Amino acid sequence: MARYSRFTDIMEKRNKVFFVLFALVMLFSFAGLVQLRVNPDLMIFMPNKSLSKTSFDDMNRVFENGDEVLIMLNTRRDTLDGKTTDMIVALNDSLSALSGISYIMGPVMEGELIDQQLFDELSTLKLHQGEWQVFFTLYSDSAISRKSIDHIETLLAGTEMSYHLTGTAYLQKRLVEYILKILCYLPFIAIFLVIIVFRLQMRSMKATFMSVLPAIVGAVITLGVAGWSGKEVSIVTSIAPIFTLVIGSANGLHFVSHYMEAIGKGKNKKDAVCTTLDFVGIPMIITSVTSMGGFLSLLVMDMDVVWELAIFTSSGIAAAGIATWFVLPLLFINKVNFKPEDIIPARIKGAGLKKLWGLPSLLILALVVLAGTAGAPHVRTDFNQLSMFKKSTDVVQSALAITEVQGGSMPVYIFIRHETDILDPALKSAVQSMCDSLTAYAKVISPYDIIDELLNQPMFRMMRYFSPERTILSDLLQQKDMPLKHMIDLDEQALKIIVIPRELTTSDLVEMRRIVDSVQPEGAAMAITGMSYIMEDLNQNMITNLKNTLIASTVVMFILLFITFGGVFPVLISLVPILTTTWFLYGFLGISGLSLTLLTAVVFSISIGIGIDYAIHLSSVALKLGDIEKAFDYAARPIMANALGLALGMTALVWTPLSIHLDVSIMTWVSMLLSMFLSLTLLPTMLRGYFKWRTKKTTGTS
Repeated sequence: MARYSRFTDIMEKRNKVFFVLFALVMLFSFAGLVQLRVNPDLMIFMPNKSLSKTSFDDMNRVFENGDEVLIMLNTRRDTLDGKTTDMIVALNDSLSALSGISYIMGPVMEGELIDQQLFDELSTLKLHQGEWQVFFTLYSDSAISRKSIDHIETLLAGTEMSYHLTGTAYLQKRLVEYILKILCYLPFIAIFLVIIVFRLQMRSMKATFMSVLPAIVGAVITLGVAGWSGKEVSIVTSIAPIFTLVIGSANGLHFVSHYMEAIGKGKNKKDAVCTTLDFVGIPMIITSVTSMGGFLSLLVMDMDVVWELAIFTSSGIAAAGIATWFVLPLLFINKVNFKPEDIIPARIKGAGLKKLWGLPSLLILALVVLAGTAGAPHVRTDFNQLSMFKKSTDVVQSALAITEVQGGSMPVYIFIRHETDILDPALKSAVQSMCDSLTAYAKVISPYDIIDELLNQPMFRMMRYFSPERTILSDLLQQKDMPLKHMIDLDEQALKIIVIPRELTTSDLVEMRRIVDSVQPEGAAMAITGMSYIMEDLNQNMITNLKNTLIASTVVMFILLFITFGGVFPVLISLVPILTTTWFLYGFLGISGLSLTLLTAVVFSISIGIGIDYAIHLSSVALKLGDIEKAFDYAARPIMANALGLALGMTALVWTPLSIHLDVSIMTWVSMLLSMFLSLTLLPTMLRGYFKWRTKKTTGTS
């Protein structure tokens, strides 16, 4: 207690200095908020080592394609009259004039509406359900900017026809809008939901606000520092402030709860702060470190964006922990006043959970483990560009509309290079056989088919009597509006086949890759690639990454708990509830049908980092008092309030347009409620058994 008395004396005597310092830090942080930038690049989901990304870069270097956008216009007419034709031609001219657009594949050639394609797979005019659909594919040598997408949508809106867009550039433009909404609104929704739960438990608005204040301070400081450092916010790191707010509020809740209890017992402000720090000061440090450790364990994943999320969130939790230790004592000692009569007993104290101590808690443990075991074999890792968006978003609706007409919307590619001759007959035969096999899963557009169709036209059949096929083809590739030049390069001996999957499921992508890998003609190298396969590389490593993360988390937690408790048995007992929760959480993925993705994997780190906090608070008080009943009465209320507050705070993610955020919210609810339940039923049962064993051992030794 003496060291805490010296601490409170300093807080009282030097309070002006600390208040000025606090104000300067917050001003610096708020100034940094306006410096934040958004990164919508889907390549953030790429593992640091991705063969698909290497092939994708090689292909884009050869064919000079940095980006592409697919547009589908619905004319709403069964005939193409003069007015409609004029609008399509005018739109083509306007799109061609946009900066950054290097080439357009569409139905317009030399100012005339002519469906220039020779077979259905490349047709840019299609009659679907009695209405003509018009397709434009826009190519760029570099990334198509968000400003260009805005211009494209403005031009399309002026045609008086309904339209749909898809493509990486369009997805990224929408992501910027969504991320900005997440940053601007969701943190406020999250903290509002947390306040509701804390208010119901603490029954004092002043106490509730003080409980969440450190988390708010931590989130603002972290975002401010990120802004000043030039760090960009991505679809993954955009939810880091929400993690900071809902997780960082845990220590604030524990501190304020114990402080109010001390005030209710008649202690003055300084003594109340000293008593509170004596009980929860060290546990607050340990819980902050364990929460940080849960996120820092993500560093074992080989992805830069995960490292950023881990560092971003753990820094916020650290800032919130420091604010709890310094800001709350500073305010309570010098500014904020609570009177004993202001302390209102909590409505919910969790006394009913004591009835589940003993055998019922062990039976529940067995059921939870069995449920996790039943679901584990059914865990899947389907994650792609479209699955991250909710079905109600215009991104998914556009993709579905285009898929209905085209048979697919998000292309992948087969990149082929030959040592000597890309037109080698043996290679053509092997590729044709491969394409026939792929048609079971996708629409395939092969440049070899286009070449055969072209050279079988009457004009070219005659030319073949006088010129070699390569010469004729070389002349064709020089034409400005020839789409073939973006699919074959005679100088580089390279070929690009467009594959449009009907479904972007992991099973279909894996099977298509197997088909391509099984065809490797002599002298040629081929690989199937594209954004879907880059993300599939991530999917294939998710279970391994999760396993490594959990092992790292468990080791870190064991070490920290051993430092805290100084004995192996209390450590093992405290780990049981959280390891059980983690196993059930994995099985829940299989039971519910949710995919194991980058963000749902993060929930496992939250589960360990936060769940262990509950064990630390209950176990540390129980070991200090030597009485599990008193420890439960002391710690149960803030544990329940924090679990419900965190789960409800993460419910803010329900309002994002991204389904992956909704999955995180669902997983957090399951994790927090089960972790809280086991910490207040199973953990007391084991601690009570440990106390009996220790007492019996001590008595026997005596």
